[in-house]
Amino acid sequence: MTKYLKFMVLGMLALVAMMFIGMTARTTYDRQVDYKVDLAGTEVPKFDEIELPRQHQHDDANSLPFTGSAAIDVDGDGAEELFIGGGHGQKDALYKFNGKDFGLLPRAAGITKTDDASTLGALVIDANNDGRQDLIVTRPSGIWLYTNNGGNFSGQKLSAPLQKDTAPLSVAIADINRDGLFDMYVSGYIRNDLVEGLNIFRNDYGGTSALLINNGDNSFRDETNMRGLRYKHNTFQSAFSDFDHDGDLDLIVAHDTGHVKTWENRGNGHFRDLPNPNSTKYSYPMGIAIADYDNNGFVDFMFSNVGSTPPNFMVRGDLNDDQITNWKWMLFQNKGALSFADVAETAKLADYEFAWGAVFEDLNLDGREDLIVSQNYVSAPFHKLPSWRLPGRLFVQNPSGEFVEVGSRAGVINKRYSITPITSDFNQDGRPDIAHINIAGRSKVFLSRPGGSNSGYLKIKLPDHVKSIGALVTVTLDDGHKLHKPFVSGEGLASDSSHIITVGLGKRRARNIDVSFIGGAEIKKSGSFRNETVQLGSGQ
Repeated sequence: MTKYLKFMVLGMLALVAMMFIGMTARTTYDRQVDYKVDLAGTEVPKFDEIELPRQHQHDDANSLPFTGSAAIDVDGDGAEELFIGGGHGQKDALYKFNGKDFGLLPRAAGITKTDDASTLGALVIDANNDGRQDLIVTRPSGIWLYTNNGGNFSGQKLSAPLQKDTAPLSVAIADINRDGLFDMYVSGYIRNDLVEGLNIFRNDYGGTSALLINNGDNSFRDETNMRGLRYKHNTFQSAFSDFDHDGDLDLIVAHDTGHVKTWENRGNGHFRDLPNPNSTKYSYPMGIAIADYDNNGFVDFMFSNVGSTPPNFMVRGDLNDDQITNWKWMLFQNKGALSFADVAETAKLADYEFAWGAVFEDLNLDGREDLIVSQNYVSAPFHKLPSWRLPGRLFVQNPSGEFVEVGSRAGVINKRYSITPITSDFNQDGRPDIAHINIAGRSKVFLSRPGGSNSGYLKIKLPDHVKSIGALVTVTLDDGHKLHKPFVSGEGLASDSSHIITVGLGKRRARNIDVSFIGGAEIKKSGSFRNETVQLGSGQ
């Protein structure tokens, strides 16, 4: 029996069941709840679609169904390029926007592969503190650092110990021991040739994630166990952030067929497993969107899930009847003091369909975070038929903190196999653009159209070195209102959106910018800011 046979048989049964769904259900795809959300006074941003020229290859037999992607400024001109990792037997690609469409940079500017393996994950960091953005990518063969030499990259495979049964899927970066070097939490997934099934929940199955500490020469030692982070289970995505403003970086982790893990840094780089709303419920948390969505000064997290698409019998796998499950999307509202509440239902986000990566971004520049979510599974029988594929979801947030789905009105529909969204201002008009990174097909970029006079912006650029991770930017507007923006490294799924922080001003101007770094350093800048980019130093 092949590793996907059981899943495919169950999927075909589910597909047959779906054929009996009425026209009302077809209109809303497979959702169970039709949320009624007030859109009054909230702008729906508009986008124009561009299809990228290259067909992404996916080989189910030889590759896990992921591909790394990132927004990265290759040549230092302030406009970011788009990196997309190649599939099995396919080279990686770098795209540059030329004012009309996206062209491939020759030979991917030196980002080369030494084997046929798929590129699974990507992350941007200025690893050597020279002011240029470098790139970290993961492949089944290991973790690679591509150093930016001024528009062209040179690569090295990092000496990074991982378990033999584990493929590195994505990487989170932090300076755990505060020596100025980047350390890595590597989200590990079981090697493709060892996959037994897609709905196995038992704790002894899967890859092993690892906390790897930099030795100073970009070789790494494994300190997972000694720092309290030992946990064997397939892992999709992770990120470092200061949950409670105590001056150190905590860790959020999404485990496939398992739980969301919130690991508290106890102040010395050692961690404890912190309870959260998903600790006692089994789920499929996959992508992580990161922002202070309710603007209370604490970072919040949204998690995708299998949602309402597959029936319960199909996704329960080896769980017992008394084990509690949650297949809905989750939104962890950070209450402070290391307390989270799942408010997805209140925010009108819980009841949607199967999803992968997710990204928060203020798309209409009104000062509230919006949300983009990727959908469709390349290996699922119920997504083989184009008419039954999901559209990808785009939400704007209204003044009540509720999310309104506006994808069709915004012109952002992607019925391909999207692994994650990426956001960046590719066309340099001040508004964030969206790229849907599609596996087994061509990716799409949705370029923003100009907004009205009510859509002012402020862009803030912090250094891309490891000391910026976890920084909190607070912008005070001319009416006294404050907006909080965390510096986010690694969001979505095995991907990294733009590190340039975009603050939506609406009609207002910004008067003060305050940046608080992990460790206590601060930057303060006053003035009158609108429709411009402010670059700030390290503050170290």
